[in-house]
Amino acid sequence: MRRLPGDFKPDMQGLSKVLGSLESEVMDIIWRKDCEVCVRDIYEYLAGKRGIAYTTVMTIMGRLAEKNILRKRKEGKTDFYTPSMTREEFTSRVVANVVDSLLEDFADVTLAHFLSRVRQNDRETIDRLEKLLAEHKGGEGGAGE
Repeated sequence: MRRLPGDFKPDMQGLSKVLGSLESEVMDIIWRKDCEVCVRDIYEYLAGKRGIAYTTVMTIMGRLAEKNILRKRKEGKTDFYTPSMTREEFTSRVVANVVDSLLEDFADVTLAHFLSRVRQNDRETIDRLEKLLAEHKGGEGGAGE
């Protein structure tokens, strides 16, 4: 799987953990609009909330397209953008990338910490984990059993 945006910033909130704060804000707007947008659409929305230059918004949207988070379509002199994935797909990929990276380098510590976060009284989570483990174990044996 292709890795998504570079630096993971655990001290940030939401999408800002993996995107810059302005990139995160732009993507949030685009996902909420749920339609094709141009730079002017996003600029006008942001300019109403904060002082920002049109060229800054253009640069951010171009970077998001370079990262394959947005798709860009040119019509005349105007670039139109749509998300290349839903917010849920993006979140799923980010989580998978972060967890995979942690497991590659720190498997024992990652798993131990994950298990310590599951409280003993959280029977529902434990039941889901047991079911996932059973499914995983069942898939390993295959036809050879």
